[in-house]
Amino acid sequence: MQFTQSKAPFRVAVLSAVTVAGLLFAATSAQAQTQPKAEAPKAATATATPPAPGAELKAPVIAVIDVQKIMQESSASKGITKSFESLRDSYQKEISALEDKLRKTEDELRKQQTVLSPEALATKRRDFEKQVADVQKTVQNRKRALETSLNEAMAVVHKTMVDVVAEISRERGANLVLARQQFVLVDTQLDVTETVMERVNKKLPQVALNVPKQ
Repeated sequence: MQFTQSKAPFRVAVLSAVTVAGLLFAATSAQAQTQPKAEAPKAATATATPPAPGAELKAPVIAVIDVQKIMQESSASKGITKSFESLRDSYQKEISALEDKLRKTEDELRKQQTVLSPEALATKRRDFEKQVADVQKTVQNRKRALETSLNEAMAVVHKTMVDVVAEISRERGANLVLARQQFVLVDTQLDVTETVMERVNKKLPQVALNVPKQ
């Protein structure tokens, strides 16, 4: 009976590693689709000197930008996403290989339950659980490295976009920049998205996804 009761820890442990690997990399994959979203750049008047009391306020000169489109469809963003997906797939293959090894080890332990002494079985179980913990740690490290690299790369794109928007605002004399997502209809003359996209692509054609070696 002692040997039969020891089956559960093996099964629970390996399923834990499998579940963690699948869910964490699925979550990271989803983030690749949602990450390139950012807040709209602040209005051009954010750093302007406040008008003197009683002074007449300038009429708003508005510009509208589709922030989400820039952060998803610019050349740099597409390159980042492609690199991210390639690394994610590579890591997933590595994790899958480790999971397969855990399953084989689990099967061997189950077969040995009737021939090993309780002490020997307990030792092998501890070794197996350590392997499972190592796989889980590897999954966490890979996921963290991918997320950090993705965020850093997209931050570069976002900063470039904000700089370009500020530049275009000065050229147009715009003192209020709004996000396209906030409105149902926008006059095309107010929409500077394509101009921003063109300049961002020119200034920042690509951004490297720097993932530290594990």
